[in-house]
Amino acid sequence: MLYRVGLLMVAIVGGGLAGLSTAYHLLDSVPGGGGNDRVNVSSSSSSSSSSRAAGGGMHITIFDKANVGEGGASSVAGGLIHPFSPSGKLVHFGVAALDKSNILIDLASKYQPQCSLRPNLYRIALSADNRDQLRRSADQCPNLATWLSEECVREKLGISSSFGGLEMGNGCRAIHVPAYLRGLFDECVTKARSVAGSSIRWELVRMPSSREEGRTAMQRCDEPREEETNESWDDVESMNRHLAKYDVVILSAGADILRDRLVDGGERRLPVQLVRGQSIEITSLTTTTTDENGIPNEALLCGKYVSPLPSDDTTNNSSSSRRFVIGATHEFKDDPLNAEEVIDELKSRTYELAKSLWDSGTIDRVTSGVRLQTHRGRFGRMPIVGRYINNGADGVRHRNSWIFTGLSSRGLLYHGLFASWLANAVLHDDEEKLRDEFAEFDWWRTS
Repeated sequence: MLYRVGLLMVAIVGGGLAGLSTAYHLLDSVPGGGGNDRVNVSSSSSSSSSSRAAGGGMHITIFDKANVGEGGASSVAGGLIHPFSPSGKLVHFGVAALDKSNILIDLASKYQPQCSLRPNLYRIALSADNRDQLRRSADQCPNLATWLSEECVREKLGISSSFGGLEMGNGCRAIHVPAYLRGLFDECVTKARSVAGSSIRWELVRMPSSREEGRTAMQRCDEPREEETNESWDDVESMNRHLAKYDVVILSAGADILRDRLVDGGERRLPVQLVRGQSIEITSLTTTTTDENGIPNEALLCGKYVSPLPSDDTTNNSSSSRRFVIGATHEFKDDPLNAEEVIDELKSRTYELAKSLWDSGTIDRVTSGVRLQTHRGRFGRMPIVGRYINNGADGVRHRNSWIFTGLSSRGLLYHGLFASWLANAVLHDDEEKLRDEFAEFDWWRTS
């Protein structure tokens, strides 16, 4: 049974991959939302916490410090989605998560066709050990990965020095994450209009801890300018007074969970750490769309990645600039690498994949984002999801709050699957619904 009669007011704090996918699955699961797996509706008219009748609708407000697709680590993510670990093993829930995410990507593509960039990924082996690992991946997952010999890699991708590689498909692909987020929000708007009495809106807000004193460089990274917001939560109390108007609060920010002190106790309470990733965007002027000049035209991985960005060419002629993103660093220190250090590190790790791009391309800019990375556990790095109960003096304090964070580098893979589970648990007001899907979903409480 759903748990409440009448309009359900939901606040989602953080509008990246976690927040937007949660919004979509909430709207898709309520009566009239159109979801195939939506929850059953009780005929009870009770307004207790055990039932919610049909027809009440849902109003979702997403609070974020930047516009859709413009803030946080999600907006500068590499955009490569696949279910394999660095060693080539399938990650936990990998195939199911890939399928769920691709449903959302296809929906977003209706509004933002440019969000889908390449239908395949290529993982290149640069050592004999890596070759053996990737060949096992192809043997174990033939529906997702095909082994390419060294000669095939040279002919197909123009990479002269490798130990072979994988061609990954059947849902493994490259997308432009900012365009995807905009498209997914558009789908949420459409979905809300189809559900009687429902709506969704995006509200720019200044978080209470978005001020300079006492904050490290990692914590200050990528803060939006104050004038970009239309509301300011000057302190924790004003934030909590505002959120008290809502029936449900979902904390889905990534690094801002810590940086804006949304969780009391921060890293002492959650098994997480902040990780900075810096990438470069580079442009190459080519006269052909083939690889004969050694410029990659596919999404490539080798620990780091080289991936196309959406073309800015509107003339449809054969002489056009081609843009790529190369990333990303993995930085734990408070002080970031400078631009020269970023370029040197990424070039040393990806030069064999894109020699001509490095030699002839023009670096446009260095991008930076800070991710919230969970500690490694029995199932690898799993997201944090579940009820959030705060009895402390700081952070969000709400009678019915939930948390979904810690997606880190697997955000594109896991955001759809875990959001669907969370939406079902929220609408039933029953955290044990999460356990039905993932028996150890609350690993983070005992880590």
